[in-house]
This record gives sequence, structure tokens and C-alpha cells, in this order.
Amino acid sequence: MGKEEKRQRVYEAALLLFSRHGFKKTTVEDIADALGMTKGNLYLYARNKKDLYESAVAWSLRNWQRASREVADAEESCAAKIYAYFITGYRYLESDQVLRRLITHDQALFPLTEAEDRFHEINQASRNILAGYLAEGIETGEFRPFEVEGLAELLYSFYVMLVIKRYLVPGKVPSQESLNIAFNLILKGLLA
Repeated sequence: MGKEEKRQRVYEAALLLFSRHGFKKTTVEDIADALGMTKGNLYLYARNKKDLYESAVAWSLRNWQRASREVADAEESCAAKIYAYFITGYRYLESDQVLRRLITHDQALFPLTEAEDRFHEINQASRNILAGYLAEGIETGEFRPFEVEGLAELLYSFYVMLVIKRYLVPGKVPSQESLNIAFNLILKGLLA
């Protein structure tokens, strides 16, 4: 097993335990035991429990982002790319139960301010992906001209709000039809 495969195995085990018991109740010993390794060996992958948590969560968030982007990049039009990026990301947590449970334990993964954002680099990369689709749409003439960065931020905020409403706030889940109508309204407003 290669170094990256071992790191992935460590992250998966850590995330599973953090998602079940939360950060405070999960110990480094618990994670080492789940992996069948010593606590000292686990420290080859992280400086401490907080570092392991942050690294494992970042790894998981990047996987979520990558899965969304792969689907979106396969689309032809920029509007379809944006829609696919949103819907794939939105639905991703339906299949990734570990990340979904982790988010319910650590709602600070979706902070209100940039200063509170422990995963700013990853979240900024998501905004940059959206900005890239928007800029491409303007360049190809699919979208009318507008200020790309501000709109990417607004779209990203809308996406985060959907995820929070769906997975963190008990209540009515928007139907696929409602999501389609909302995205149709947004995307049609962008068209040239």
C-alpha cells in the first residue's frame, strides 16, 4: 500500500469516528485502534488530533468538490456546467453519510464570515470554479457581461444555503422541481 493510500485510509477512519462521536469525544487512541496501528504511528500523518481532524475534513471536502466538478466539466454549455455543479454537490451528501454526519456535528464547516472559515482555501476554490464557468460563458457569448467575482460569491452563498437548509435544518426538503425552477430563474437571468 502506497503512502497516499495509507493517508486516505487514516482519513477515512478518522472521519468515520469523528462523524460518529464528534471531535471532542473522539481520541487519537480510538483512531489508532480502528486502524490497527500505534498512536505514535498515527502521528506520522498528523501533528495532533486537531491537525488530523482538519486534514481529514479538508480531504473529504476536496473529494466533494472534485466529484461535483467532474460532472460539471462534462457538460457542454456553461449554464449546464453551473447547474450540474450545484446539483451534484447538493446531492453528494445523500451518498456520503460520513461527511453528512460530520457536518451535523460541526456546523462551523459553513461559517458566516471569511474570518471564521477554517477551510477558506477549499471554499475559495469552489467560488473560483463557479467564476471560471461564468467567465467562460461571457467569453463564448452564452452569458451577458457582468461582474464575475461578485456573482460567483452570490451563487456560492446560494449553494451553501441550500446545503444548510437540506442537511442541517429540520424541515421540508425542496423538491427537484423547485430546485429546477430556482436554477432556471437564476441561469436564465445570466443568458445573453
